[in-house]
Amino acid sequence: MTVLSAQQLERITSAVTDLSPVQLAWLGGYLSGLSMGKDNVIPFPQRSTATVTTPTIAPVVSAAAAIKTLVLYGTQTGNGKKIAEQLTNHLKAHGGEVSLSSMKDYRPQQLKQEQRLVIVVSTHGNGEPPDDARAFFNFIQSARAPRLEKLEYTVLALGDSSYDEFCQAGLVLDTRFAELGAKRVLDRVDCDVDFAKTAKAWQEKVLEQFKAATEAANTQFVANPVAISVNEALYSNENPFKAELLNSIVLTDTGSSKDVLHLEFSLEGSGIQYQPGDILAIQVHNDAGLVDEVLKQGKFTGSETVSLDGQSLDLRSALTSKLELSTVTKRQLKQYAQLINQAELLTAVEDKEALKDFLWAADWADVLHTYPSQLEAQALVDLLRPLQDRQYSIASSPNAHPDEVHLLVKRVTYTFNGREHLGTASNGLARLQAGDVSGVYIKENPHFRLPHDPQTKIIMIGAGTGVAPFRSFLFEREAQGLSGNTWLFFGEQRFRTDFLYQTEWQSLLQSGVLERMSVAFSRDQAQKVYVQNRLLEAGAEVYQWLQTGAHLYVCGDMHGMAKDVNQALLAIAIQQGGKTPEQAHDWLELLISEHRYQRDVY
Repeated sequence: MTVLSAQQLERITSAVTDLSPVQLAWLGGYLSGLSMGKDNVIPFPQRSTATVTTPTIAPVVSAAAAIKTLVLYGTQTGNGKKIAEQLTNHLKAHGGEVSLSSMKDYRPQQLKQEQRLVIVVSTHGNGEPPDDARAFFNFIQSARAPRLEKLEYTVLALGDSSYDEFCQAGLVLDTRFAELGAKRVLDRVDCDVDFAKTAKAWQEKVLEQFKAATEAANTQFVANPVAISVNEALYSNENPFKAELLNSIVLTDTGSSKDVLHLEFSLEGSGIQYQPGDILAIQVHNDAGLVDEVLKQGKFTGSETVSLDGQSLDLRSALTSKLELSTVTKRQLKQYAQLINQAELLTAVEDKEALKDFLWAADWADVLHTYPSQLEAQALVDLLRPLQDRQYSIASSPNAHPDEVHLLVKRVTYTFNGREHLGTASNGLARLQAGDVSGVYIKENPHFRLPHDPQTKIIMIGAGTGVAPFRSFLFEREAQGLSGNTWLFFGEQRFRTDFLYQTEWQSLLQSGVLERMSVAFSRDQAQKVYVQNRLLEAGAEVYQWLQTGAHLYVCGDMHGMAKDVNQALLAIAIQQGGKTPEQAHDWLELLISEHRYQRDVY
């Protein structure tokens, strides 16, 4: 017979969907009591929070479960947010009282009221915190930060060891919280670009440390893959979409010192969606010539059997499709020097300036040639980082170019140590012919977005291939029927040979979609002129646009152009706004915190 009607079952299901395991356990006991009759009814607790006062009939929850945990994240590309969300869900599933917040939305003055703090933070640029976390960092590093003797904390730091200031943002917070008296309950964990395994192990430790006592004896944590967006759920590094190349055009003219390609890929049938400002990740393989050179310098045959992620394969296959060969980090070089007991290399690693040029240009064939050794094949494999997908700013608009995604790619070639070096992805893409396919997927870029209000003015600054997302922005605005309120600063070497997308910009200017364009061709006159010079020349108008609410975007090299543009903006604030250097700095920080100064730099 049917015990409950469909309506009763629906009401009960709706009532219990948001209850924690501890609350469900209590409810089971409460309902059991109800079934015994009115004399055995257990009074329902007058609370609605995740921590409940449990009667003797329900499982006993220790005092540890009542301690509140705050999971706080600062992220630029979204990886930190996903890790934080996943950890929060697991902590809640084990009966913990947990809250989740971004550093942007959190008032750091509340830290003195917190009990447990779990921090996930990425490092942006060369040692900087994510844009959304800058205000939090400014507060915590200031004299206003409170003493935190009652707080327990741990930090997961995300970064890229190819940069000097590896995981610097995490290091800064870890050190500062200790200075403020907080208790570090787990050592900080630093994650490189291949963060998944390290982050998973850290999550397991956090859960073991903080989970409710009633769960500790009988619950085994099993980490699921990091929660991901709809696009990434469809396609990812493990399951890329095989996109067909529709067209490849060299945009630079004869006489240019570079080859810049415009590539168009088909997304037809994929279901992939993206927004202007997003990134396309492309799977790559190492060039066969580079693999041959590494094998030669390391005195390997390529047939040696090695183990990678629990699988056995030959060394040549591992070097071709699994391991990073074109970049070398300081950490790797130090590990290699220790492994081969090379005193000269150990000394060189500690000389930051002397090492800079070598690391910028060298690949692993250069390392093995300059500092030869008799490494075992497995030892080399253990030194190398996983081969990373390459990421490019999307140059197309989903509305103007349906079922397509466009890229703007400079082919990288240079000579070092008497040998030609080829950029891994750019040269692979340059060799593609129409009809060839590449494995791709979308990486959302939430911190590089058009304003919500389409009437907001936008200033876009890009040099070379850094202009790619602005093509996306402008074609999107055209597709939406918008005109005006747009100003593009573009820089390259020469007008005649390097004016990327020249005819498209001219058409957008004529239609009014692009209101104004300022160009800087550095090699067309004796004194070099760059986009930052054009900014300063138009400083009064740039400042006026910003003062009336304009959003400003910068895309390109973080060490060169983006850094110089930032200095130019500070100078404009001082010259045009009458600000002191400190006030100019605060003004830019305010623009960043308001998402009115957005940077896509690399």
